[in-house]
Amino acid sequence: MYLRKSFLNFTKNYNVLYLNLIQQNLYSYYVNKNCVSPPILTNISQYSNDSPSKCWNCNFVYKSDLFCSKCKVLQEPPESLTYFDIIGISRSYDVKITEIQKKYKELQKLLHPDKYSTKSEKEKQLSENLSSLVNKAYTTLIHPLKRGLYILKLNGITISEETDNINAEFLMEIMEKNEEIEDAANDEEKIKKLVQDNEIILNNLAKKIADAFRQEDIKKAESFLIQMKYYDSIRNRLKKLKYDL
Repeated sequence: MYLRKSFLNFTKNYNVLYLNLIQQNLYSYYVNKNCVSPPILTNISQYSNDSPSKCWNCNFVYKSDLFCSKCKVLQEPPESLTYFDIIGISRSYDVKITEIQKKYKELQKLLHPDKYSTKSEKEKQLSENLSSLVNKAYTTLIHPLKRGLYILKLNGITISEETDNINAEFLMEIMEKNEEIEDAANDEEKIKKLVQDNEIILNNLAKKIADAFRQEDIKKAESFLIQMKYYDSIRNRLKKLKYDL
């Protein structure tokens, strides 16, 4: 009798917990054609709060899910989605690269077109579009310069190729760096040293950019990003020299 009562209490508590999880929208799961996987208690399959209000397949009203919580069909992303929303991280320049890489891999597993080969044409197209969008988000956010320029873009600022917001002293510094590269064209040791020095400069700039964004000083962040563009160009030039040796 005691065991039976304990079992009933356990069952009751479990059902309450499970219903709470559903009501709080803390889970989502992927459904194959013939089976349903266990619930995934993460937010990698959730969009922002601006997601569509109804499922395109069954018209069920849902909130912020990659999949409809009723029919489990892949959903259209909202237009207001940012790359940060897609990857599932906070909108910040100072991000953890390992976190971006982890969430990218998880999303690619969920969205890979091969998983949708037997699905409807609509789902196939959605998986291709979303997979492409995830790739763009990843390549942008993983790169310090691209990430910074993207945050500027979200703030309505675009740095043009012909920007005149550069002081003469900095331009002279870049000219000297380019002359050093020309002098080291066929010297492996000199090129190696230039690469190391350039990486130190880029890392220091990344820290300054992170501080500027943290302080919400967009103008200062823009100034440092302009400098980073030049040093990133030097990095690419040095990579080519190393490759050609």
